[in-house]
Amino acid sequence: MHTRQVCVMNLRRLAVILAFVPSSLISQELKSAADSASAARTAWAAAVKAIRATDMNAAQREADRAASAWPAQPAYHWYRAVIAAGRRDTAALHSALANYASLGLGRALTDTTFDSYRKIPWFRDLAAKHDSFRQPLARSRTRLELGDSTLWPEGVDYDERHDRFYVTSVRHRTIVEVSRDGKERELWKRNTPGIAAVLGVRVDPRRDVIWASTSAVTQMSGFLPSDSNAASLLEVRISDGKILRRFDLSRTSGHVLGDVALGPDGDVFVSDSFDPVLYRLRPGADSLEAVRSPLFRSLQGIAPSPDGRTLYVADYSHGLLRVDLATGRATRVADAPGSTTVGLDGINWFDGSIIAIQNGVAPPRIVSLRLSTDGTRVERAEVIDQNIDVADEPTVGTIIPGTREFVYVANSQWEKYNDDGTRKAAVALKRPLLLAVPLKR
Repeated sequence: MHTRQVCVMNLRRLAVILAFVPSSLISQELKSAADSASAARTAWAAAVKAIRATDMNAAQREADRAASAWPAQPAYHWYRAVIAAGRRDTAALHSALANYASLGLGRALTDTTFDSYRKIPWFRDLAAKHDSFRQPLARSRTRLELGDSTLWPEGVDYDERHDRFYVTSVRHRTIVEVSRDGKERELWKRNTPGIAAVLGVRVDPRRDVIWASTSAVTQMSGFLPSDSNAASLLEVRISDGKILRRFDLSRTSGHVLGDVALGPDGDVFVSDSFDPVLYRLRPGADSLEAVRSPLFRSLQGIAPSPDGRTLYVADYSHGLLRVDLATGRATRVADAPGSTTVGLDGINWFDGSIIAIQNGVAPPRIVSLRLSTDGTRVERAEVIDQNIDVADEPTVGTIIPGTREFVYVANSQWEKYNDDGTRKAAVALKRPLLLAVPLKR
């Protein structure tokens, strides 16, 4: 296949994905992160339009604008590289690949698009640098293996009082309790009518309940068109799985309620990645309080600070955000040099750091983000686990205080099923694993 044809094919394949990848860093011309996001989205939309029209000169120009508006977004740099290779623009290719690597990330530069550059010394050096970021780093150990390979796990939490794990099931729409001896108990019957796919889970020891987020996704077993847009926050009694309260969202718009977190004062937080809105349930309240921001694009994990004043939120598109709970104002946490917080999923607070699963980059990894004293920037980003032979689709984790470990879902199954819930051909399911990686201060 002709080099430019390969370039155009690759770009078209992911144009839809990148249409949802905006910017949030402040450029010289723009005053706010939201403005920068808008500028990057506009530029990338123009780049996609040019790609579809096979106007690669215009595509390169607009992709460069998108990357300039938001240099922390690796996807922009990658597709700048693919476009430049197809146009045989050596200088632009060098710049794009170097910028990608400057974020502490690497891609396998094996595509035929790059064949004509492989003998160039700078390309070999950059390819080696990219490869260095892709090497396995297996610091984790298997903490738990569940019995059902079709479970489709997403969220996990730990009850230190009884040494029990709770793992959510997207496919079977329930929560599995795993006791110290490995015995499993489902809190309620699989595919119970009125309960959608279960995504997030947090143990609330003070109330002796579990808070769980549910959303109707097409991949869940028994999905019906009438289920569309259904989403709820559930308060579940641990002893018998009885739903004590449920907070149903309006179906006037789509919802995907993802992570759940508990504040030190008893607040319950849940993120909606589709709308996107951050919901807060105050102690004693009977309704959810909505928090909105122009920076919210694709909300994922939530991590309250110990003082209860700040909520850290992972936005898949914008990176790590910081929400002042007194005002509701959201700001972007500045990245550490040589890193990016784009593509974070589950996050947890630990001793002044955010422990995060970063599955929006390749390969997926677990990172420790050391925060500044005022919490406005990441001072140091460190990869603490990149167990790519086992953790192919990590999602959400939890802190185990006693052992000072981060235990996370290693092999969720999102990429093993089609959107309609059918399993992809020739894909073998493995039993769900929870991996534990040691943490240090």
